[in-house]
Amino acid sequence: MLNSTEARLLEAVSEGRLVSLCSRLVRTPTVSPHSGDRAPAGELAGQEVVEGVLQGLGACTERVLCRDELFDRAGVLAPHGRQTEGRPNVIGSVTFGDGRGPVIMLDAHMDTVAVDHYDGEAFSGIVRDGFIHGRGSSDDKQGVSVMLEALRVLLASGLEYRGRLICCSVVDEECDGAGRGTLACLEHVGRADAVVVLDGSRGMVYPGCTGVVTGEVVVAGQAGHAAQGTSVNAIEKAVALMPAFAAFRAARGDQPGAMNLGVFQAGDHPANVPNRARLAFNAKTTQEDMEAARKAYGLDNGRLVRELFERCLDEGICQDAFLREHRPQVRWIKDVPAAVQSAGAGLALCEGLAQAGADSGGERPGLGLLGGWGDIAHVIRAGIPAVGMGAGWPGAAHSATEKVAVRDLVGTARALVLGLHRLLTGSLKP
Repeated sequence: MLNSTEARLLEAVSEGRLVSLCSRLVRTPTVSPHSGDRAPAGELAGQEVVEGVLQGLGACTERVLCRDELFDRAGVLAPHGRQTEGRPNVIGSVTFGDGRGPVIMLDAHMDTVAVDHYDGEAFSGIVRDGFIHGRGSSDDKQGVSVMLEALRVLLASGLEYRGRLICCSVVDEECDGAGRGTLACLEHVGRADAVVVLDGSRGMVYPGCTGVVTGEVVVAGQAGHAAQGTSVNAIEKAVALMPAFAAFRAARGDQPGAMNLGVFQAGDHPANVPNRARLAFNAKTTQEDMEAARKAYGLDNGRLVRELFERCLDEGICQDAFLREHRPQVRWIKDVPAAVQSAGAGLALCEGLAQAGADSGGERPGLGLLGGWGDIAHVIRAGIPAVGMGAGWPGAAHSATEKVAVRDLVGTARALVLGLHRLLTGSLKP
């Protein structure tokens, strides 16, 4: 049941402001430099928009760069040496009262996946049929927009809160970034009593996420003129390994979304026999995988899943004399662990935000794991109570026709405002 103060806060959430900001961010290209696009823009222009909004609200802003060594400290396999120039994480801090209250960090990512194969205008930001359309609308500019609207409403309320809100717009969540932006912000912020990660679909509250391992297989051939018929085609040899991928899927239960072969690169012209083929893939990992790896190796990661794939691949290689002599090379690009809160303060925080969702006028969100890996994993592994929530349209993230519903933006912002109000007033304990 809402009291009068809570009702006034919810009324202050502005659909117009949310739509304007989210559309503006979608119109601002922020494709990761590591997306695979031919000419990705990078995230700086979007981060400058966020920085301006935060400064306009009176927040103290900082730019923090990503650092590879934070992965090593966290025990996470991830690519090193990625571009940092022009890719800052933006942090905006606001102190309420004397600051002697909960420190709450809000986290949403600015980077997006590729657009070269988008169906239509990727950066239109157009509002049509109750949706904002364009790359990043669901993943994750809705999260950035909701975060900034919630901060605005709380600051304008005139209520005498005590504590701190820290808003982080991060980079390198997508495209094998492995959450390095969130790691950088966690280190820079220091102590936080609770973290809300604004990423995911409307109607769910996330106490954690699955993990993912990303690998590549490079298959050799022997180049030559196609008409001679004496060379070895790397594409055909790569195709010969498809039963190995199928065997791995079957060993993992053959679940939808459990594995995706996302890259197959080979060849340059039909007259040439390709000398090399590259296959890259994602495989989902679970909390059970983490527990098994911890028991076997003392670390919560996907090592056992990686080993299973290598065994399946070896069996496929053994079926082909050329592959036995010219062994395909396997390289593991990243291994970001699954992380789940099943009890304690983290789960209580999730229950509290789910109740805020119900009290703010919507159906009570369900509790479930984020279907793909997300930044929330780093927060949980750091021992901080965390909750994930978002306004994304189910199935729209990374799609060729991405969109987010305006009503979901408003509903998520209302739920976040109410949840933060309860955290800052102590009626919800982090």
